[in-house]
Amino acid sequence: MEILKDFEFDFDAGLLMRKLKIAEGSEDETEFKELVNKALSIANPKAIYLEGFVESMADDSVVINGVKFTSLTLRKNLENTERVFAYIATCGAELNSVKFDQYEFLKEYWWDTIKGYFLEIARNKLMGYIKKRYMLNKTATMAPGGGEAGIWHIEQQKQLFALFGDVEKLIGVRLTETYLMIPNKSVSGILFPTERDYSGCKLCRRKNCPGRSAEFDEELWNSIGIEAALKLKEKRR
Repeated sequence: MEILKDFEFDFDAGLLMRKLKIAEGSEDETEFKELVNKALSIANPKAIYLEGFVESMADDSVVINGVKFTSLTLRKNLENTERVFAYIATCGAELNSVKFDQYEFLKEYWWDTIKGYFLEIARNKLMGYIKKRYMLNKTATMAPGGGEAGIWHIEQQKQLFALFGDVEKLIGVRLTETYLMIPNKSVSGILFPTERDYSGCKLCRRKNCPGRSAEFDEELWNSIGIEAALKLKEKRR
């Protein structure tokens, strides 16, 4: 297990201003840059990962480092894989501790966007570090709750966090009773080597999703046998 923090990075405030449609020279720009400076003074995005090994597989489950994960898609993706990397990355509790007055809706929205930027810094640094250290070529990731419901249930966040122990103590991230992460700008999942292009978006049929990075792949959906697995689960209930 290894914790990564104290990243070196360049913060592109102009990029975020364009994303937020903040005009240069405006009063909004002044207020936004004040928030950026505040964030830069306290931010410490972090990430944690560990090397895991696939110990056994069943029809719709896989055991990694003694922890059982239930997901047909995960099991299919790891069929020819022995080693994986579990990870959690976050913008950091420092940014999450900043609060705004109840009427400062715009500033709170800007701050959330800034937090997202720091999360991407942590995530990108983590992925680059793992790939370089372990000399990985092509990789993909899966996350509990990512993609369409039933692909890998969000409740499995509990099992993923169990691989690490006290994640809140380690990097300041905790799970709510509904398995969401706090700080909200945090991500978790399993990174694995693969020769096949995989994205959770390819197994999501939801239309008009603003975060979509790939089109739904019906051939991939059918090849994994998700529809049949979901129907079988429904019959067992």
